[in-house]
Amino acid sequence: MKNTQKNGQPQAVWRTDKGRDLLVLDNGCIRVTAWPAMGGAVSGLMDCESGIDVIWHNPLLEPLRPCLSPQPVEGNSDLYDFLDGSWFLSLPTGFFPTSYYGAPIGAHGELRSVCWEVTKIAETDSRLDVHLVGNSVRTPFRVERIWTLFSGSRSLIWRERIINRSTKERPVAWMHHPAFGGPILDGAELRVACREVEVYGGFDPEQVQVKPGYRGEWPWVPETPTGGGEQRDCSLVPKAGSGKDHSVMLNGFDIGWGCLWNSELQLGFGLRWDESVFPWAWSWMNAGGPGDYPLWGRGHLATLQPGTSPAGPFAELVESGQVLTIPAGGFRETAFVSGLLSDPDEPLPLPHLDSEGQ
Repeated sequence: MKNTQKNGQPQAVWRTDKGRDLLVLDNGCIRVTAWPAMGGAVSGLMDCESGIDVIWHNPLLEPLRPCLSPQPVEGNSDLYDFLDGSWFLSLPTGFFPTSYYGAPIGAHGELRSVCWEVTKIAETDSRLDVHLVGNSVRTPFRVERIWTLFSGSRSLIWRERIINRSTKERPVAWMHHPAFGGPILDGAELRVACREVEVYGGFDPEQVQVKPGYRGEWPWVPETPTGGGEQRDCSLVPKAGSGKDHSVMLNGFDIGWGCLWNSELQLGFGLRWDESVFPWAWSWMNAGGPGDYPLWGRGHLATLQPGTSPAGPFAELVESGQVLTIPAGGFRETAFVSGLLSDPDEPLPLPHLDSEGQ
């Protein structure tokens, strides 16, 4: 869908699609489609000039579900029943299902699936601010988020605050999970300002394509026999249908910056975050492998996921001190920016939490 926002004034408009109430932020340069009722997720992010949507859309999840399938819940099915693509928030326990001080929590945490409320929309001729709030049900956290979109800009500014409503200090593993797909992937590469790459050591080496427990210089990682037994350049998005699949962790960031870049299209999508808050970033690339549940060989996506913690069971992250702690009744907050690019070597400027400028 091409641009319909002609005057350049940033606006937010509600629309209904397949039973979903979606909020569309549009300034004629970039169009952001949000699904507040599903974890405040971004389900579309389009370059208005080309009509290219950079967000991955799961081809198997139609129609989209507002609730779990009435089947047994195991093997991360609590996540995969909803995995439409999108950009969601992983909070408060990282990837693995766990118990949070007695509360059962599924894969990628609870905040990705609770209903968020849009509390305020403020529009001027040059600026749009959208305020959202998500309240956890099983944990004591409240998330307050502000999206800011300026006239003439191809970037979306995020300001986010995590509030601990508990009477005790609590740990969190806080991560953003954008999944990219569509035409931007074909021949694309991931450019990041990191020095190190790691592979989670808990994987079964017979089930994955890169060597569990490996640590070395980005972007090369040794493959397992399942993956081909050679060296894999993890910065290259594998060709659709190639059967490639890997998940790695990036560390040693000079600045919190990464870009999915397509040189043929001369189009990229970049994220600039505060590396002191998010010292890690995960990257998952799937091009059909391994061919079983949940994507059945139909996946073609890439992720860049800034986070406070590496991969691992939450209890182990807490024990090793690789989590963020939030004081009783207190909060932690950050600001970052994401946007479309014409030059992958020019990182987007990091916004300030109280910034009023572009």
